Amino acid sequence: MILGFVIGAQCNATCEHCGKGYGPTRREALSTDRIVRLMSEAALIADGEPLCFAITGGEPFVRFESLVEIVTHAARLGAEVTCVTNAFWATTDELTVAKLAILRDSGLTELAISVSRFHQRFVPLRRVRRALETAVALGIATTLKGAVTKPDLQPGGELAEWKEHLDADEIEIFPVLPYVREGVALPEDVYYRVPGLPENRCPSEILNVDFNGVARSCCSPGRDDTFLGLGHIDSTPLAEINRRFLQQRKQQILREIGPIAFARAAIAAGLGHHLRDAYAGPCDLCLHVRTDPALRRVADELSATAVDLDAGAARNGDAPLGTID
Repeated sequence: MILGFVIGAQCNATCEHCGKGYGPTRREALSTDRIVRLMSEAALIADGEPLCFAITGGEPFVRFESLVEIVTHAARLGAEVTCVTNAFWATTDELTVAKLAILRDSGLTELAISVSRFHQRFVPLRRVRRALETAVALGIATTLKGAVTKPDLQPGGELAEWKEHLDADEIEIFPVLPYVREGVALPEDVYYRVPGLPENRCPSEILNVDFNGVARSCCSPGRDDTFLGLGHIDSTPLAEINRRFLQQRKQQILREIGPIAFARAAIAAGLGHHLRDAYAGPCDLCLHVRTDPALRRVADELSATAVDLDAGAARNGDAPLGTID
């Protein structure tokens, strides 16, 4: 079982591509006590099976003491625990070593660092490099999560700079999607897209709990809504939320066929003109379905019917940009 927590909406940065609108003035947070309770419930559900907790935000390091407590409890449960950060805190070698040593000794198994052209307005690339190098030296697994625009993929673009100056155990590259911070408008030609409808299934296997207590089967960059909602942790036991995650019709369609099932239903209903000619991948298509009222209505109707989920109708695979070794 993989259980993700968005522990808070506060972040040091206000990146333009952040559709969640996180920033320094946000104070909404999931309390440490609630997270610890859910972790313990998850361990009972897993019943000895592999268990992983994925911690993100906002920026988790702005609540460092709480982060340490969360990681410590996860380790007590025998779980792997990962944390995603932008490394704003890695201002000196001494401070970086101190923070990461505490987290390593508390049980952190992986440090993932987000980077993009938008992040670099707030976090110099040297801090990302310092955090990655320090984590490696301390024996913590590392992942670099790069959000890219189309220009970033060109020779001499941001991706080339990251590959030259940053090193991690894994490098995951994914496209910036057109669901950005409210009030921000990026030019259409900055978005990476591939002609046609993406046939990939939903790549997410994470049951995600947001800082407001709402559980979803998605941690995508789009604004929060109920499209993939599974319940609220204060009114629905985690075991029931997990059952819905595994068995709810809409989630099954996305896992076994992919959002292309919704697109095909829209075309059959005469709504093909609502779809774009190109998408960055299944997450882009799914978010488009979520945010277009006509497409969403078709998806809701399809999810309410007893459709034969033909897993062979679409190939499995990663988003187009995939993983770069």
